[in-house]
Amino acid sequence: MKPFKLRRALTGLTAAMVLASLAPLAMAQTAAGPDVYKIVVPLPAGGGVDVFVRKLGQALSKNLNKPVIVENKAGASGQIAVRAVATGPADGSSILYLHSGILTAQEITGRTDVLRDFKPIGKVSSSPHVLVVAANSPYATVADLIKAMQAAPDKLNFGSGGKGSPTHLMVEQMEEKVPGGLKATHVPFKGSIEGVLAVQTGSIDFVFAPPGAVVEQMKAGKLRGLATTGAVRMPQLPNVPTMAESGLAKYQDEPWGGLVVPAATPDAEVNRLVAALKASVADPGVLEMINQVGGKMEASASPAAFAAQIRDELVLNKARVAKLGLKEQ
Repeated sequence: MKPFKLRRALTGLTAAMVLASLAPLAMAQTAAGPDVYKIVVPLPAGGGVDVFVRKLGQALSKNLNKPVIVENKAGASGQIAVRAVATGPADGSSILYLHSGILTAQEITGRTDVLRDFKPIGKVSSSPHVLVVAANSPYATVADLIKAMQAAPDKLNFGSGGKGSPTHLMVEQMEEKVPGGLKATHVPFKGSIEGVLAVQTGSIDFVFAPPGAVVEQMKAGKLRGLATTGAVRMPQLPNVPTMAESGLAKYQDEPWGGLVVPAATPDAEVNRLVAALKASVADPGVLEMINQVGGKMEASASPAAFAAQIRDELVLNKARVAKLGLKEQ
């Protein structure tokens, strides 16, 4: 019996030693990565993008097993948010929601370099926009709006998210496709919600806005949608024609958004976020939310694929900014 008791005691001791040695590993795995993650959104709270990013943040929190908060830093065509993240912690905890308009702002201001200052995590989504006027507006079609601008250059006012923002360039693309051009007065805002409210109150005549900011107001009879900017009609707005269907051949503009982190972020943390994002964009709640705000899920296959898209668009934006003379004075 004694040998058995000794063997049992040794076995128990060995098990205890193994468990003791595994405990720090288990704790390290649980504590891996930052304690809290923050996604900085360069747009005001309450808009379609903000609502979607908050839902995405919930899914990321579940997949990272850590809290994920969303902070809005609107203004300066996204540059306030860009600098806040670029100069923030480089441990994976500080994440920028990068949207395509920031690439144009980079070419205009020269104040940042996205591919130098950040490491891509992945593209998340894209969204056609809606050209809207007030429900009591005299313009019922895109053709009506064009005729009004041609008849009285600079009389009509349009809103945007700022000089060189996607919604500003949507109007510029519209102008490029009309023989003889168009002239309207540009009124910049910090985000789509402000522009939409300005249309509703009659302060401005029209604006391009993300679906999440206008669909409910359209259903409530407060706004009239003249056209959408995608290649095909939106499932959420099947009776609203595309810009191309409205007479502007080959018109298409679908701004996108994705996640990036400061350039000095360790690859291990980047990989952790890549894996969490891949799982999060497949989350049913996230997919439902992107549908509700009128967007499309377009997650990149890899950070390299997202970086390649950014690089290609910077080349195109440089040419467009030069053509339109958008360089900051």
